[in-house]
This record gives sequence, C-alpha cells and structure tokens, in this order.
Amino acid sequence: SLGRQIGAHRAARASVGPRGAPRSIALPSAMRSPSLVRHRIADAVREEGIAWSYFGKLLADVARDPCVRARMDMHSFVTGFAGVSGREALGVHRCPTCEQVVEQACGQGNFTGLLGKVAIVTGASNGLGLENARCLMKYGCHVVWAVRNPGKAEAALKCLEAREGHLHGRATILQVELSDLTTIKPFVESFLALGLPLHYLICNAGIMAPKEWIPSPQGFELMFATNNLSHFLLTELLMHRIEDTAKTAEVRIVMLSSVAGACCRSLDPDKLPCPREEYHEFAEYGVTKALDCLHAQHLQRQFKGKGQNIVACAVHPGIIGTGLGQGNRGLTSLLYGGAVTSLFRKSVEKGAATTLHCALIPEVADQVRAGASFYFNCAPQKPLNVMSPGADAGLAERCYSRVLELARPYM
Repeated sequence: SLGRQIGAHRAARASVGPRGAPRSIALPSAMRSPSLVRHRIADAVREEGIAWSYFGKLLADVARDPCVRARMDMHSFVTGFAGVSGREALGVHRCPTCEQVVEQACGQGNFTGLLGKVAIVTGASNGLGLENARCLMKYGCHVVWAVRNPGKAEAALKCLEAREGHLHGRATILQVELSDLTTIKPFVESFLALGLPLHYLICNAGIMAPKEWIPSPQGFELMFATNNLSHFLLTELLMHRIEDTAKTAEVRIVMLSSVAGACCRSLDPDKLPCPREEYHEFAEYGVTKALDCLHAQHLQRQFKGKGQNIVACAVHPGIIGTGLGQGNRGLTSLLYGGAVTSLFRKSVEKGAATTLHCALIPEVADQVRAGASFYFNCAPQKPLNVMSPGADAGLAERCYSRVLELARPYM
C-alpha cells in the first residue's frame, strides 16, 4: 500500500551505518517511480467508481423494478445483509481457520484422525473447495475431487503436495460439469465403482450473477442449473450410498449458501428456473442461494423423520475473493475491490472453516437436529427472510418437489 511504501522510504532515509553513513537500502520500485504510484491510485479510484456505480444501480433495481421486488425488496436486502455479513464482520476475529477446525475435530498433530473417512467436494480444484480438500487430506481423509477440469485439478494437487509434503489422505479426481446434468449420473457411477463409503458430501461449487440470462446445455437458466439442479441431482443419486454409510457412521451433507440468499424476501417454485424476461443477476443469485438452504432444511426433516444418522445444513462462507462472479465487473468490484466492503471480507482460510466445522464438529449434529440449518463464523445462525423456516410453511417441500420434477429425467 502507499502508506507502507512511504514508511519504508522514511525508514530508508533514517537508517545509518555504524559510522553514521547511510546504509544502502533498496527502495520499493513504486517509490522509485512516482508515475507508478499515480497509476495505482488512479486504478483504485476507478475500481471504487465501478463498485459504487453498480451498487447504486442495484439499489435502484431493488427499490423500483417489480421483477426484482418480487424476490428481493429493500427491507429484505438491508436486513439480510446486515443480519448476515454485518454480524459476521463483528465476529470474524473469533472465527478459526479451516485447518484449526480440523485440528479441533481430530486433535493437534493427529494427522491420521480422518483415516477411513471419505468426502466428495465439488469444485475442489480452487478457492474454498481446494482449502477444504487440503485440510481434509492433511488429516487422513480420502477426498474425491469433483471437478470440471481434471488437468487443472492435477496441477493443483501437485502444488499442494509440493507445498505440504506428505498428505495422509488420498485424492481421487473425477470429472463432472455441474452445468450439464447429463454428466452427473456418470460421475456418480464412477464414484460408486470405487466401492467407497461416503461420510461427507460438500456441495461447494457454484457460479455467481452472470450479467445475462444464459441457457445451460439442457436449456435451464445457467445459475439455477449449476448451483441447484446439479447438486440436487448429485445428492439424490448418492442417497443410497449415503444411507448405507449412515448405518455404521454419521454422514454430513453441507450446502454452500450465501448472504445473498438471506437477502431474498420470497421465491416462487413455479418460476423455477427463472424465465428469461424476469432475470436479474443478483436477485436470481439470491434465489439460488436461498434454495440451497431450503434444500438442506428439507433433507434434514426427512432424515430426522426416519431417524437416520445423517445431518444436512447450509453455510455462508463469507465475502471472499476466489474468482466467483468473473464476468460481472461491477459486482466483483463491489465485493472484492471496494474499500467499504473490505470490512466484510474474509480470507480463504477463514471462509472455508465453517464448511468443515459443519462436516466434522460433533456438536453440530445435535444443533441441527434441534432446528439449526444455517451457519457462518463456525456457529449456528438465524436464517433470515425467505430462508427462515417459519417464513412460508411448506416452501422447502414445494421447492423440493419442483426441482425433483426438473431433475427426474436425468436420474
């Protein structure tokens, strides 16, 4: 930053050798080039301008656009953001890192604590998914990387092994393209052929807010297909293996939701997927993330009703610069580049922590069975607006029925 550069410059001027002669200290390149400093300041100002221009338009849409207001109005937007990201920022100093969570679950230095356990992590080759995979494997878990690009995953795994040294858990890389529902069943068949149990299903991958309505290969709106339909289908097709595993061990299913879901006031199952003419990138992103939480709530009611040893919940990882939202310059500038929103950002290490907290920490099971369904900062939190179980009795079940109807041809 400019402040650090100036501090380094002052330190260089003040430093002297043993006889009072100035030491030879290399100044940062930015201090040797005032024009570079000016360019960086101009870039920061430009980024801030893009961020706030987008935010202004978003607020105008939330306030005035009927299609947006049907899903997200000013009250739900403000209460959802303040109730999730605001509270999260106040407590982030108490949030552990992902590795600290696994250490808490397994014991310090017990790098074989998860031997015999098996996890599937979607989107394991980068960002939060990669950090989840790394920490699980470090403590002995066999992690199945469900990824779109196996070559990229192999390169990421080699980098992990070079940096970490020996990892006690195995990695198995299997290809799946979540936006294309015809790839889900072959992925599941490949996993089942391994003859492994399944203790942790981590539905991590997703996309955020394409600027335009884009069709998936099956003609569904792309975000809905990637974030919801694919993970729904994956969970359903794996359910027999999950239930078999649960006969001898506890199973956890973790869905990645978001603060955007808490900003939704309502959603209509009959309008899933979103019609092209009613598409709004942020409102529809919020719908997909609310659906993730509602899906977890529905699953948990089923498991509890059957007395099964399976726990399902949803998490908000935080606002984290992982590349999510590429292609939407305004939104990514607001979330990852804006000065004010820096107050709400988390590191990948802390952002990935709540996912593994929900997968591994013993007390989560009792919390979820008692009614918890939504977590951030490694703690159960109140689901807000449309995600609240009391907001619309039966909404989660109606959503489940609608998504099942759309997914059934690919089962």
